[in-house]
Amino acid sequence: MKKSRLTAVLAALVLLAAGCGNGAAKEIDPKALADSLVSGIAYDDELQLLEEDAVAVYLDMEEGVTASMYMGSGSTAEEVAVFDAPDEETAKKQKEHVQTYLEDQAESFRDYIPEETKRVESAVLEQKGKYVVLCVSGDSDKAKEIIEEAFK
Repeated sequence: MKKSRLTAVLAALVLLAAGCGNGAAKEIDPKALADSLVSGIAYDDELQLLEEDAVAVYLDMEEGVTASMYMGSGSTAEEVAVFDAPDEETAKKQKEHVQTYLEDQAESFRDYIPEETKRVESAVLEQKGKYVVLCVSGDSDKAKEIIEEAFK
């Protein structure tokens, strides 16, 4: 009797562990998430998809990181970017580069178009496993909602 209870408990633990996964974030399509952020939020500017190699012109990229990035004309601070790193540690470093980029953007817009500084300061910047997501828009709550939905 004790043996069957132990077997049942061990089987339950195995099922529970399998259901939890290995703690890694869900795999997503970075371009699809970027597209969802662009189409799911109203922007004042028209955002255009950058060629992947052009992203490195705007911010530092860790080795092995790819990106889908949309930028506006420069008359607003609006932009969307999703970075796909080889691992979580690289993603953490990429997030630091993006944070530095945002700080530079805030400083630049403070002198150029001061009202855009608020958008930059309320930007959504999140790391989900090996992904880093940036959304500079007028609707940070909607951006967070779209990001959370993508990682469910």
